[in-house]
Amino acid sequence: MPQIQMETVLFVFFAVALIFFIARLATSPVQMMLKLLMNSLLSVVLLCFISMIGEYWGIHLPINPVTVLIIAILGLPGLLLVSVLYFLMV
Repeated sequence: MPQIQMETVLFVFFAVALIFFIARLATSPVQMMLKLLMNSLLSVVLLCFISMIGEYWGIHLPINPVTVLIIAILGLPGLLLVSVLYFLMV
């Protein structure tokens, strides 16, 4: 029965770990972009909802790529930031 050397076991272990690490790095940007896309779609829906409800009180937040990305990246603090900046500028 052949003996498996410890160096061979360690080499295979580190090779598999390296392949897993490279695969993880390759898929990470895709996952980040999908999350940003989903958050962007949600922020557009949120801005549309706020604009529809805000018509009764004269509140209108602009829907443009900058506001959508700010809200998509920052979340609720981004919505508050866009709201405060818009009302300070107007």
